[in-house]
Order: sequence, then structure tokens, then C-alpha cells
Amino acid sequence: MRRTGPVYDFDRFRLDPTEQVLWCSGKPVQLTPKAFAVLRVLVERAEHLIEKHELMQTVWADSVVEEANLPQTICMLRKVLGESHHGYHSRKYIQTIARRGYRFIAAVKMHDEPDGLGIEGIEATDRTPQDDSESGEGGERGSHDGSASEWVAKRYGENEQAHHLYLRGRYYWHKYTVEGLNKGIEYFRQAIKIDSDYALPYSGLADCYYRLSNIHLPPKKAMRKAKAAVMKALKRDETLAEAHALLGLIRMFYDRDWPTAKTEFKRAIELDPRSALAHQRYGLILGMLGQFDESVKEMNRALDLEPASPGLRVGMGIILHLARRYDAAITQTQMALDLEPDLYAARVLFGIIHLQQGRFAEAVAGLEKAASLADIPWTLGYLGYAYGVSGKRRKALKVLTELERRSEQAYVSPYAMALVNAGLGHREEALRFLENTYADRNEMIGFLKTSPELDDLRSDQRFAALLKRSRFVAVGA
Repeated sequence: MRRTGPVYDFDRFRLDPTEQVLWCSGKPVQLTPKAFAVLRVLVERAEHLIEKHELMQTVWADSVVEEANLPQTICMLRKVLGESHHGYHSRKYIQTIARRGYRFIAAVKMHDEPDGLGIEGIEATDRTPQDDSESGEGGERGSHDGSASEWVAKRYGENEQAHHLYLRGRYYWHKYTVEGLNKGIEYFRQAIKIDSDYALPYSGLADCYYRLSNIHLPPKKAMRKAKAAVMKALKRDETLAEAHALLGLIRMFYDRDWPTAKTEFKRAIELDPRSALAHQRYGLILGMLGQFDESVKEMNRALDLEPASPGLRVGMGIILHLARRYDAAITQTQMALDLEPDLYAARVLFGIIHLQQGRFAEAVAGLEKAASLADIPWTLGYLGYAYGVSGKRRKALKVLTELERRSEQAYVSPYAMALVNAGLGHREEALRFLENTYADRNEMIGFLKTSPELDDLRSDQRFAALLKRSRFVAVGA
């Protein structure tokens, strides 16, 4: 696999512009496209002052935004890089030049790597910035001593091409679209073909099948594949935290075994307390069970680890929405959209929160935008629900007809159909589709206990019986 450009090492980080990945001690760090672009400009021109207007023109050339976006992005980058606790006069990576711009001040090593991700045996160009008195800011300088590469070799084995393919797969997994997940599966399979003893691609493969079970494939089929893959990952590396966190979800929704699921989440966090994914997944389940205080604590731990993650902001927003803390949920959702305006999950959440607040026009607009970004069943389900609740019955029925048409050709989550019927006030149909969601072992049944969208059904004895059968009452007590 040929590369088209260099990579940059500083301290325990590696910036790969070709793959759009920032590594920290061998693990990919989630950054928004704009944050990555800002960091890339700064790192590629380390030592040099980059004026604010130049950064704005370079990174936000395709959109009209306020200048405040830049300092917000810098702040997030500092947190991601771990210098949020350093004082103003002791910046380690990004130096502010008052009223002018920013300078990257850590030592940077640039490598031309045509065939892999390693750094051994490749001549490097050191770029060590000198002290600058222009703004009066000093601070310690970072250095790279090769420890990161040794950590990667120990953690991920000798085959760097397999790890490279794994990272490509994770990039597409993050997109949460059918196309992206299928592309992710393709890369994970390539990695496994190269190194069948490498645990991480099996975990990535399992994650892709798990997400497909929610938006494209029948859960009973996709979940079986996810479970098989994650067990293969753990057979190769029992200490893999991300695999235990995913197995917790599978135990919860596919096996319907909460005690074992909880054990898996706890094990994931024990193995890697700095895994934002483990804290996020455990926090989401706690929120679905109505344990909101503990849920928020877990989500805050995840955000402390990855403050620039729009996905984590959405996760926190979901918990606050389930807790009926709508104003706080809007704040988190807006932060996610500031980071990534086209994140469709944030647009969905933005819409349904406004719907619960009675702000119908804003809700419908937000959900229509979400549906335009990701044409998947449950996005349409929330849009149809909004149409029904806001009195646009004809449009709601049109969405219902479209979902029924699609269900004849591919899997459509019954939860989407339940939502539209709930919005239209079709109680019998809504309950029937919720029963089907449970029978399918679809993870959306997790919203049964706490979702505001289902509140009008809660007085029905059949709903109470389904909730009891799902065991959410007992485990959430």
C-alpha cells in the first residue's frame, strides 16, 4: 500500500494527513474534520506563526463561519492533546500569539513512509522550535523517543499493514451509514486476511455488524455475526477493552442478560479506564435503564477523555433527553453540531428534543435535515413521528407508506414503524410494532423504558407487560 505524503511524530502522537488519523500511543484519536485540518496546518508548519485569518481561510474556505470557531477548535485540540491543565504561560503544543494567531511549539519529526506506519529504519527530519519571546509564552518542548512505536509493536503485533487497514476500517465505521459500514467490513476483512491472529480487526468487524443490525440487516442475523467476531477478538486478546464493551451490548440486547452485560462493561473499563467508548456504552445502557445520575457520570468520564468528539456529545444529549432535561440536552446537541454540522444523529436528536418542547417547526426542520443526510429507516421513523405529533398527518402517512414499501425489499426496523404510528395516535399498530422490535432483538427496544416518544403508550397494560417481559423494570430498579 503506497502512501502519498509524510507522517508527523510529536511526543506520543502521530499525525497521518493521508489517512486523516491522529494517533496517541498507537490508538486513533477521534477528531472532527475541521479540528484535524487546523492541527495539520499547525504541525506541518511547526515553529511558524500561523495568522488567524490564514487558518480561517485554509480550514473554513468552503463555509461562512464566525471567527469564534477557531479559538473553540484550538481549545478542543488542547484538551485532546492533554495540555488543558497547563497554564497559559506553559503551553506544551499550541502557543497563542496574542491578537495574531497560533504556533505549534512541540518538537516534530517528519517521516516519508511509502510502505507502512512504522518509524524504524527511516531517516527523519527533526524540527525543534526555538524559544520565542514574541508573546512572552514559553513552556516545555515535547520530544519523541520511539516509545510510541515500541508500544504499537507490543500492542498490535508486527504487521503494520494490518493495523493500517484496521484504522481505515474504523474511519468508515464512524460514518454510521450502510455504505460506510460495508466499507469498514471490507477493510477489516483485508486486515484479518493479512494477519489472522490480530484481534482488533475482529472487534471492528463485530462493531460493523452490530451497527448494521440497527439500520440495515435483521438483528438475529447481524447480531450472530457480531457475536462470533467479537468472541474471536477476545480469543486472540482477552484484554481488549473495546471488545468487552461491545460484548456488553450484545449480552444486553441479543442475549437479554443484563448481569453478564454489566460484567462486560465493568471489565472493559477495568482493562482500559481511558477508553471513552467503554464509558460511553456503559453510560448509554444506564440511561436506557433510567439510572440517569450514574449514566451522566459515565458520559462525563468519556467526554473528559475525548472532549472534541461530536458522537460523545450526542450520547450525552440522548441521556439528558431521556431524563427530560431538554435544555441541557439541546446544549450538548448544539455542541455536537458545532463540531460536525452534518452529523445526522445530532440532527435527529435536535429535532426530537424540540418536539418534546412543543417547538414543532424547528423540530420538523431538524428531522427533515437529518433524513436528507442519512436515508435510513429509523431516521424516517422519527420524522414520521414528528409529522404526526405536529398535525401533518398526510406527510406522516406518506412516511409510513414508504417504510412499508421498503420493508418488502429489505429489513426495516419495526421501531421506526412504531414511532410513526405513535405519532399518529395509532396505539394498536404502535404496540404491535414494539412487540416486533422486541421479537427481533433490535437494540432500539432499549428505549422502551425511558423514551419520551413512547409516553402516550405507557398507560396501556400491554405496554407495561412488554416492559416487564423485556426485563428493563427489574434491572433498572
